[in-house]
Amino acid sequence: MVPSILVAAKRSPILGYNHNVRYRGLVFHVQTEDSGVMSPHLFTHMFHGGVIVSTRKLVYDAGSAEDSIKSLMQAQHKAVLKDLKRGQFDD
Repeated sequence: MVPSILVAAKRSPILGYNHNVRYRGLVFHVQTEDSGVMSPHLFTHMFHGGVIVSTRKLVYDAGSAEDSIKSLMQAQHKAVLKDLKRGQFDD
């Protein structure tokens, strides 16, 4: 039997999410990416003018199913978009 980490290591990073959002007359770019099972974490960066103004990182279990990781990515991405629209980054 092959250990699950070896099977999982064959998986490429999952394709992420990218959105441009206008807030208070400014355009922000929100990008969520998977670093893959060798470095099992998700990053969501929010950019303005090419500069990262916020980052969220989530570490996940490398043995997690791809569908579970996609759900985590989507939830984190949506949370940043909602926080932007709620004014969480206004400072």
